[in-house]
Amino acid sequence: MDFCVRDDCTWLYPDSPLAGARAARLDAPRGGHAAFQLLLSAGEGACRLSFAWREAGGPPARLYRLREVGVNENTAPTLMTTTDYGACRDYVTRRAPFAVYDALLPCEPGRPAEGRAFWISVEVPPDQAPGRYCGALTLERGGQRAVCPVECRVYAAQVPAAGAGRLGMLNFFCYENIAAQHGAAEGTEAWRRLMRRYIRAQLEMRCTHILLPAGRPVRREGKLAGFDFSLAEEVGRIALEEGARWLCGGHVAHWSEWTGAEYYPFWDETLPVTGEEGYFQLRLYFSRWAEVVRKNGWQGRVAQALADEPQVHNTAAYRILAAVCRKFLPGAPIVDAVEATNLGGGVDVWAPKLDTWEKNKQAFRRLQAAGEEVWFYTCAFPAGRAANRSMDLPLTVSRGLLWLAAGERFSGYLHWGFNYYIGGDIWHSACCPHKGALLPAGDAHIVYPGPDGPLRSARYEAQRGGAEDCELLYQLQRSDAAAADALAQEVCASSTRYTASGEVLLAARRRLLERLG
Repeated sequence: MDFCVRDDCTWLYPDSPLAGARAARLDAPRGGHAAFQLLLSAGEGACRLSFAWREAGGPPARLYRLREVGVNENTAPTLMTTTDYGACRDYVTRRAPFAVYDALLPCEPGRPAEGRAFWISVEVPPDQAPGRYCGALTLERGGQRAVCPVECRVYAAQVPAAGAGRLGMLNFFCYENIAAQHGAAEGTEAWRRLMRRYIRAQLEMRCTHILLPAGRPVRREGKLAGFDFSLAEEVGRIALEEGARWLCGGHVAHWSEWTGAEYYPFWDETLPVTGEEGYFQLRLYFSRWAEVVRKNGWQGRVAQALADEPQVHNTAAYRILAAVCRKFLPGAPIVDAVEATNLGGGVDVWAPKLDTWEKNKQAFRRLQAAGEEVWFYTCAFPAGRAANRSMDLPLTVSRGLLWLAAGERFSGYLHWGFNYYIGGDIWHSACCPHKGALLPAGDAHIVYPGPDGPLRSARYEAQRGGAEDCELLYQLQRSDAAAADALAQEVCASSTRYTASGEVLLAARRRLLERLG
């Protein structure tokens, strides 16, 4: 039985050659993690894995088996996906359709695990003693046995706990998919268990904000009579029990046309928010939500999302919506993905898409200099080589995005797709259907539905690692900003200039750890 070791920043495929190192060498900060992938030679039967350090006191390790996922189309040059490989070959990793190891399924030490690809993650506690730790991963299959030496150097540098550092993070959550993907009806004990596990998965990815479901309209005799926030209350309580720093009220309105000047509340797509009736209905919504916040003692823990992606055509309507929110829900910072720069006073946490940031960098820099909080977000547009968590872009991109965050002095990252996959087969068609087209593979989801809750992905782990790296870059900026910026530039200099090499990224990370001591 033969094997090879690969780093955790490079995609592994079912047809990857069995070539590479036969030992794992890891570098990790305290409070962070380091991981590697392992590929076995083909063979019959399940494999049993076990891991141990030579001496007691080493950091704990998590063992996963990797499951392949099918990518059915490639990311198109400008929007959505394409089957024309010639149009995208300069930036994608492979020609679709192809299979890639993206899903991580936990496996118990010593128990049979199917497959030949595995992921091993060393999780370093914040109080771990710095130094070198040596151990071994033992693999047994069909009477054969192999041993992979593992060495992990733990540095003195320490990653703060999520919410205690500088980086904020919000991933939108699809509540309907708890029932659709797991068959658990809302309000049941099974649903509550799953909800808790999904929230825990967001927090372990270093999300600082948990997006709550919006209030549901209550109608009597066909007329709006109020709003029911019982689901938001239950989710909010679970999130705070699990350690969430911030709750974020769900979106209230949306535009009808991208170039339209008006916003409409989600409960009535024909009612302008800027009209008289729009005001009274919004007043009712935010007044009721404010009562829920006060009743639960959530003041200072609740932010509010209003309307996704305000842009130049509807900034006036957005400002009116924000004014109503501030009147009846005072003290809740407004956080939204934005496509415009003239929203001052309407938004507190600006999250421009990377290409919007780059097109309007001078205006956003002025906001940063004035003390405004600026995050960033990525999504399916623009497509092409633009940095996003797509499964046919290099895996380094999912991690490098957070190096760019440090370089641009962003203080947070927003993405819409935590579990929004709505297609019929997430395992063989990773491109999610959307308005008659397909989203780039993985854009809608960064976890998979498992038997007992969400399964992590390689991209989830990359984003988690990037968030840790970002916090360390922030620390280095305080003592040597030029050095921190130079390291960030090596990994991700812009939305379209980034390294595709896991070796380059991990070498930059090693130098970062060394500089921090």
